[in-house]
Amino acid sequence: MKAVVFGGAEISNYNFCNEYIKNSIIVCCDSGVQHAFKLGIIPDVIVGDFDSADVCTIDYFKGKNVPFKTYPTHKDETDIELGLDAAMEMGATDITIIGGIGSRMDHTMANCHLLLYLLKNGINARMVNENNEIQVIDKKAELLGKSGDLVSLIPLSLEVRGITTRGLEYPLNNAVLTLDDRLIGVSNVMLDTTAEITLEEGYLYVMRCID
Repeated sequence: MKAVVFGGAEISNYNFCNEYIKNSIIVCCDSGVQHAFKLGIIPDVIVGDFDSADVCTIDYFKGKNVPFKTYPTHKDETDIELGLDAAMEMGATDITIIGGIGSRMDHTMANCHLLLYLLKNGINARMVNENNEIQVIDKKAELLGKSGDLVSLIPLSLEVRGITTRGLEYPLNNAVLTLDDRLIGVSNVMLDTTAEITLEEGYLYVMRCID
């Protein structure tokens, strides 16, 4: 089962959302309700402490009988963590986070690291916005995009071993990337509409980016 979890980060162009929304359950986290409203979709559940959501938007979805899960403002989890928990409780095995890349670097980094949490829980996951698709892998990634898209490989483990790429302008063959060394995996280039990254050991950020 696929799910889309909407956080509250700004989205200026919603065109990219459609491919992820199709046939997915929709979870909105606090002010992430604004995105569902603008897209004209009805969430399956809305979660959060609701310290930042627009009151009129909340009332609109209450009028549509959307289930709400309300939590205290003083809590250990972020609203997106609560949204991910809700999606997994509903049976999601494939999760896309939208509205998780924003102006707050601490929130963005925390959301990126949640991709590792999802991977370790057997969830196929990614975080996307208009210009980026981010995932964490421990074995293999198959990228779909277009020629000229940028691909960056950034180690999340202190050391990532056995990295091999196909379909990128600057190939890696059984390479090692380390967290405390030069990041030689940044700004590679897709040669066609597909590319593949495999690794033998460690956790690796794979980021497909569009300038």
